[in-house]
Amino acid sequence: MSRLAGSVFHVGSAVERADVVARMVDVYIARREPAGDGQDRAVAAELRSVVGATGPASDPDRGATIDSLALDRHEPASIASAVAVARDNARRAREVVSTELWDCLNVTRSRMPRKVAPDRAHEFLGWVRERSALAIGVVEADASRDEVWEFFTLGRSLQRCATTARLLASDLLDRRSTASWVTALRACSAGEAFQRGRDHHTPSPEDAAAFLLLDERSPRSLRFLARRADECLTDVAPSCIEDEVRAFAEVRAALESVTETTALLAARAAGEQFAVAADRVVEALDARVFAASEPAR
Repeated sequence: MSRLAGSVFHVGSAVERADVVARMVDVYIARREPAGDGQDRAVAAELRSVVGATGPASDPDRGATIDSLALDRHEPASIASAVAVARDNARRAREVVSTELWDCLNVTRSRMPRKVAPDRAHEFLGWVRERSALAIGVVEADASRDEVWEFFTLGRSLQRCATTARLLASDLLDRRSTASWVTALRACSAGEAFQRGRDHHTPSPEDAAAFLLLDERSPRSLRFLARRADECLTDVAPSCIEDEVRAFAEVRAALESVTETTALLAARAAGEQFAVAADRVVEALDARVFAASEPAR
């Protein structure tokens, strides 16, 4: 059971990672207005940190950054790697994964290109988002709300929670710049939802920070993601990781003391705390739960 749970968890996490990385690369690299070489390299290096890339943070240009974070199969944080991980784990969990989800991931993996021209990057990244949405939609539409759905959702929630948290804690955000917060909302796929909720007014940094941290209804806010992850952990997490689960719950509880007026000041610290707490839960699950019955190779 731990092997199947781990496979389903990593399918959810990898599908979400492909979506998250595609959105962030599109917003911060592919469609960003050209700047000086030094500034472009700084943005690329910071983005690599946000998405958890392990390779060198010294890409010479935008094309190299796109190749690395989108197509490099040896970079664990890349889209190509995420798609491969999702497909391989779905294969290991075929007995509990639906045929529709397997077909979706298998086709996505088979159609993943090895090279994308810089002027086609936006189109490719849009395709990745569509394929991720299709995989998630299959699960949300068809899966029983049992442990399979809970582990898939837990993987998704922790992945997005950690990445959003690292963005809030990063230097990609200029705390007092409205344009910087608008970009962050777009990168988190929260821009349109924010605008609809604010009658299309230009967001202030305070409003944008409050939305990404505290909104009760947006599935892109830290409060929503943390609540969803906490609910799944309550249902399926074993006692061997209770320390990490408790620490995550404490960080979530601390967020309840943040108000809309203090969200801007609290954003960086909250991001740092959530990133650490979410990563610790994932590491504990991998080390003490999912690895418990790994098949011999």
